[in-house]
Amino acid sequence: MKNYDVAIIGGGASGLAATIELKLKSPDLSVAIIEKNEEVGRKIRATGSGRCNITNTKAEGYKEILEFFRKIGLVTKTLDNGWVYPYSESAADVTQLLSDKLYELGVEVIVNSAVTELAKEDYGFVIRCGKRAFCAQKVLLALGGKAGPNYGTTGDGYSLARSLGHSIVTPIPVLTSIECEEWGHGAENMAGTRSRGVVRLLRNGEPVFEEAGEIQFTRYGISGICVFNMSRHMRYQRSAGESLGQFSVIVDLFPEGDLTEYLIERRNGIFSGEPVKNILSSVLKDAPAAYVLKQADRKIGRKQSILGDPIASLNDSDISIIAGCVKSLEFHPTAVRGWKEAQATSGGVSLDEVDAETCESLICDGLYIAGELLDYDGPCGGYNLSNAWLTGIRAGGSM
Repeated sequence: MKNYDVAIIGGGASGLAATIELKLKSPDLSVAIIEKNEEVGRKIRATGSGRCNITNTKAEGYKEILEFFRKIGLVTKTLDNGWVYPYSESAADVTQLLSDKLYELGVEVIVNSAVTELAKEDYGFVIRCGKRAFCAQKVLLALGGKAGPNYGTTGDGYSLARSLGHSIVTPIPVLTSIECEEWGHGAENMAGTRSRGVVRLLRNGEPVFEEAGEIQFTRYGISGICVFNMSRHMRYQRSAGESLGQFSVIVDLFPEGDLTEYLIERRNGIFSGEPVKNILSSVLKDAPAAYVLKQADRKIGRKQSILGDPIASLNDSDISIIAGCVKSLEFHPTAVRGWKEAQATSGGVSLDEVDAETCESLICDGLYIAGELLDYDGPCGGYNLSNAWLTGIRAGGSM
């Protein structure tokens, strides 16, 4: 077995940051990075829709991250919303810079090598990749979570961490779209529509999340950044008899106010002969307007749609119900979209078992754990990638 001072298992964001930080501080150490794909940094290339949202000025340790990238020669720019990108806005440029730095620092890069076993012996860690084996005095697990399996993140790190005594918080996909039972009952007609609004998540009737943003109606449910962020709060324990059925989503399509007065003015003025659908479509897009009126029909108790009726035919109660539907369309989640679509993983190695400042295991001496393998997930806007860099940098510096 070839022996190294340090072996980094996983060549993603946290693994690359740790390797480079380690070699910058201790250039004489022998370091190997072991990656299952044919190249390192494959998933980084896809981050931020190919632009690589490196960090966020509101994220923990963002100054440490910017200093790390300054040291290796990356020029960045910060947008007004605090999102930080490489100046070229190219994720491929970031990946190439990190990869070039590995070779410049003399890191041995071992690709096409999935780690199948990790064991702690008296003389160090034994790392097995099929028929090949390596030995290292210290090891960093940086294999990522399960989101984006087409990039190689298939949860390999959980079994390795568990084999060394760590417990795993059940991984679930987050920052993903939501499927709802109303699709198949008329809501599917809104597919392809985007509307500004507010999403509110209720758990057993109690509010747990609210965010404004662009809501995308898809062929199966709802999506958009605000919905992605909402998905982080939809955790439940099957073992405790919980399910997605305890959640409901309220969508407000006119958060600026109440449409009651507006509709009454139209009914009582020169627009009294206009069809209700036309009046509502002056505020909402056509498909959501039609769906709102369908829900209003149900609440009013009408068997025939009021879509084409003149607004003058509505009484105050009808108008109040329509305005209420605009403010509180209710959807019932049946599923969150899976690992292929999720941007991040919630769950992983328990944070109670890892030193927050050094990322060293509190259970196994010489073992470090970083990145999405840890039980951390943040909202959209660079927080998850930021955590990968930060934990990698801290692990590398500590090692």
